[in-house]
This record gives sequence, structure tokens and C-alpha cells, in this order.
Amino acid sequence: VEAASMSRARVSALFEKMGGKKESYEVKLYSGLDHSVSMEELNDVVAFLKRVIPQESVEPKVNGDPTMMTVKELKQAIEQAGLEKQARGMMEKSELVNLLITYLNRKGLE
Repeated sequence: VEAASMSRARVSALFEKMGGKKESYEVKLYSGLDHSVSMEELNDVVAFLKRVIPQESVEPKVNGDPTMMTVKELKQAIEQAGLEKQARGMMEKSELVNLLITYLNRKGLE
């Protein structure tokens, strides 16, 4: 507990020195992680990076009708559109096509 308080104090001092706001960071402790990493910690790092790094807006490259695209082209367009989470677990080409068409219709890009 004392080490945790010291860590929080060090992070706070460093962050203030760098001109940061206290609301923009959180010091977390992960029990049992002396010299290793856990999925909880990695998930927190990903969430932090998504929060502090502005998301680049990239329009998916769609050449013509999505139903005529290859699976590779569909996956690239889905990645560019930031739809990886929604596509996770999709096995059929038709599912990928429907996801991309729905996205394009919402964005008015088709």
C-alpha cells in the first residue's frame, strides 16, 4: 500500500510538471504482476491509448459493388472503416458484405 501511494505521488508530480490534468490519467495497481503482464493491464492500456490518441478518420476504399469485392478487399475496407469489432466472428462473405453495405449506407458513401 505504501509503494502504491508513492507511485501515485510520483506520477502526479511528474504529470503536473509536464502540464497534464489529473483527470487525464489513472494510476492502477495489478496484483501479482511483479515482472509480467496481464490481459486486464493490456486492455487498460488499449483503452487509454484510444482515449488519448485521436482516431484517424479513414474512408474505406470501396471499388464498386461490395458484393463483387474479394474477402481480402472486404476485410481491408472493414478495417479502414474501424469495424473490426463488429466483424469479429464473421465467417461468411455475405456477413462481411452486409456489414460494409450497412456502414456505407449510414455514411452515405455508397
